[in-house]
Order: sequence, then structure tokens, then C-alpha cells
Amino acid sequence: MKISKFNNLTVYWTIIAVIGGLMIWNIYATINTRKLIGLLPVTIQGVLLALIFMKNQYAKIGIKIWSILFLLIASGLQFFGRLLQDAVDNFVNANALHYITTGIAVIIGIVIVFCVNKTVEVIEIKK
Repeated sequence: MKISKFNNLTVYWTIIAVIGGLMIWNIYATINTRKLIGLLPVTIQGVLLALIFMKNQYAKIGIKIWSILFLLIASGLQFFGRLLQDAVDNFVNANALHYITTGIAVIIGIVIVFCVNKTVEVIEIKK
């Protein structure tokens, strides 16, 4: 049987805090907007947290895929999409807060992928 071993507790709890915080935010946003599509990220984050807590062998790859798709690619596309939109409008209605939040999300995604690659390993345990 294989398990994911987190060699650094700081990385372990930071990843749980980031995913948990985003999950709470998504639950709040889903309730406020009353749109059921908001349950999709909540479900993905719930499954990811379950994999982490159970130390499942797929936790490492799940964290990396989630981080790359939802933090790096999605936030990067939001950043560049707004940049193009503002460039067309000559930056008249540019919102610096949007660029800061999406930029921070991309940086967090890079850090998570890097730290997971360095500190999490899938090991074989014997029963």
C-alpha cells in the first residue's frame, strides 16, 4: 500500500489552510449568489482535503494538478484577460486590486507546486 508522506509540517498545514480557506470562500460565494455551479470547486477542494487527511497516494498529484489548473492557469488567464481588456480601453477603468489578487494567486500556485515537489513523497508501506 502506498501513502503520501509530508516531510515538512509547515507545508502540510499551509496547503490545508490555503485549500480550506478557498473552500470556505467558495461556500460563502455559492450561498450568496445562489448558483449551484459554485458547488463544483467546493467538491473538488473537499475531495482534495480528504486525500490529504487520509494521506492517500494520489494526494501529491492531486495537489499539483489543482494548483496548476486553478491557481496558475486560471488566475493567469484572468490576469491577462483583464490586461487585454484594459489595454483596449486605454486603462481608463483599470483595477489594480484585480492584478494584485490574481498575481498573488499565481505566486501561491508556483510556491505550492515547488514545495510539494520538494517535500511530499509517495512511499510504500508494508502491512
